[in-house]
Amino acid sequence: MLSEIKNYQAIAAEKRAQRWDKIPKDWRVPTESFHNATNVMDIPLTCGLLNETEARITSNYDATALLEKLKAGVWSVEQVTVAFCKRAAIAQQLVSSLNTC
Repeated sequence: MLSEIKNYQAIAAEKRAQRWDKIPKDWRVPTESFHNATNVMDIPLTCGLLNETEARITSNYDATALLEKLKAGVWSVEQVTVAFCKRAAIAQQLVSSLNTC
């Protein structure tokens, strides 16, 4: 029976690989962007994955202000959603902030 139970290291490696596979290839942060970083706070804005608009959307506005921009037609729902999804993918790669179900 014990031989059927995977050791925790193998399970953890498998889960990390599954999480990695869920991140779109063009949303992956180049390892050299953060490999030796002691502070990853600036990496979402400096790694090159967010364009200028996505960086503004995810950094400069609270929910109320974003709704006003959406209502005014400044940005589409898709633009805002993609911006936050990309920012979450970056965060996941830096600090493993999301859990896998």
